[in-house]
Amino acid sequence: MSPRKQNERGALDATRPASALLAAGALILTGCAPTPLPSYETVRGQAQSAMQRVVDELPTGLEIAKNPSDEPFGCSGDGVFYTGQWTIATPEGFDGQAFVDRLPDALGEEFLVEETGLDLNYPSVSMIATGYMNSTLDVSVLTRDEGVVVDILSTSRCAQDPVSPSP
Repeated sequence: MSPRKQNERGALDATRPASALLAAGALILTGCAPTPLPSYETVRGQAQSAMQRVVDELPTGLEIAKNPSDEPFGCSGDGVFYTGQWTIATPEGFDGQAFVDRLPDALGEEFLVEETGLDLNYPSVSMIATGYMNSTLDVSVLTRDEGVVVDILSTSRCAQDPVSPSP
């Protein structure tokens, strides 16, 4: 074997461990590294979009009272999550039980019913909005002094702390 081939072979052999280390590092950085949390603005928007899908199943023109609090809550560990609550006044004669019963089918496959095991004395359904970053939704029909309302409570998945104060 010529000296030149030995040097090339020797250099090639010396780069194999370095190449293996680089490949392992790339794998760790891309495939095995934890997924970064989405932004708070993103998860808030997804949770609110899921809530809007429920509102879209109600008669049009109803008044929606949106909880003005938009403060993030801390997740266990790192990050924060969004919780929103909307209350919608319903028209006279609104059948809350029928609305809750048909809601999962009307929303489709992007909403999975979550069994809570709670025996409530009012119509209610809990769902995971898989098409909306797994936001949770609790939809309840309640009787209040002002009449029958649909109450929607949504909680997002954990996210990064907001960049700026909430709007």
